[in-house]
Amino acid sequence: MKKEVASTCLGVSILLALSWLPNIAQAQQTSWWEQQKAKNEQAAAAARAQSVPVQNEAQPAAPPATVSAPAYAPVTTAKAAAESPSYSYIEGGVGRLDVDMYGVNENGNGGYVRGSAAVTNNLYLFAGYDRAQKSWSQDTEKLSVAINQTEIGFGTRLPLSASTDFISELSLVRLDGDVDYSDTANPLNNLDGTDHLNAGKLMLGIRARPTSSLELWLKGGYLRVDENFLIDNSGVGNIGFQYRFTPNFGLVGEAEFYKDVRFYRLGIRASF
Repeated sequence: MKKEVASTCLGVSILLALSWLPNIAQAQQTSWWEQQKAKNEQAAAAARAQSVPVQNEAQPAAPPATVSAPAYAPVTTAKAAAESPSYSYIEGGVGRLDVDMYGVNENGNGGYVRGSAAVTNNLYLFAGYDRAQKSWSQDTEKLSVAINQTEIGFGTRLPLSASTDFISELSLVRLDGDVDYSDTANPLNNLDGTDHLNAGKLMLGIRARPTSSLELWLKGGYLRVDENFLIDNSGVGNIGFQYRFTPNFGLVGEAEFYKDVRFYRLGIRASF
């Protein structure tokens, strides 16, 4: 009997549960249920908004960080370039030639032009031309003598520091002499002649730029001359300076010494 009562109560419970299921489904479709879902969604959205910081629209976003090269690198390169002597230039000016040989001490004035071009960082070409002239006159006689020097060669540089180079130069030199003698009283005595000789020159030295506006050089070497009756082989010395009054233009002064001949130059150099 008890078993039948328990069975009957279980069956009633199952029938009641089945009768509530349609009511639950119907409740989910009511406006109250939709309002509850909307409230839950708004609460979730508010929680998400609070977890993410809101950017102030009045302040623009910071640009992404970029990695730049060290500031000292270009400064170092520019400084080295500014202190290094220049090997590309053209130059011209006035010149003076002193001759002291065989008891004769004379001088002549003239001019010169020369230039240099850097082929590589360690090799450069150069060329130059000097001319000096002197005239004498007495009564009906007149004598004019001109000495020309033409030089072409190449040089190499070995940097010792950012502002100092060791240089070596090898060149060919041609010396020309022009003589013009005239005597209006005796035209048969008039004389006009030219002659020349060739030589090779080797120079070693130092070029330095202690400041951005000042450059100095000192060179020494040897001149080997073709056999002749006037000039012998000779040691050579060269000393000079350049003072730059702009980055590209400067005043140049130089003295070059042979055994019996000395060249002095003063000119303007344009560097490239």
